[in-house]
Amino acid sequence: MPLSEADKQTCIEAFRLHETQPGFIAAGSLGEVLRCPGANPSEAELRKFSSGKTQIKLEEFLAIIEQLPLHKDPRAELQDAFSIFDIDGTGFVDASEFRTVMGNLGERLDATEVEEIMRVPEQDLNGKINYKDIIEFICANN
Repeated sequence: MPLSEADKQTCIEAFRLHETQPGFIAAGSLGEVLRCPGANPSEAELRKFSSGKTQIKLEEFLAIIEQLPLHKDPRAELQDAFSIFDIDGTGFVDASEFRTVMGNLGERLDATEVEEIMRVPEQDLNGKINYKDIIEFICANN
């Protein structure tokens, strides 16, 4: 997908910050440089793109990054994360379990942040919450 002019300039700036010599980066730095403007290549993709090279030219880098999405919608990633707790596939998770996970895993949230998020969804009579409401809240506030 073609890069917007702003994205292209961001990519060039990331490349320039990692240059080992003018117009080149070390192939081992390719993943880090691709991630700077927002791409998230897999290890297999990185091996394919660098394929035995020791250095990558700016032109090669730009051709590579045009093959990768830069601005992914976080909804799918959040949906996948919540589905781990949605054993029945109903779109609902246990509110108390969710509260505990939000406060203890990954980038830990303090009690105030957890409470703010927990105000968004309604709990049903079984203590379950619709996590799609939380996903929309998170995406709307980022």
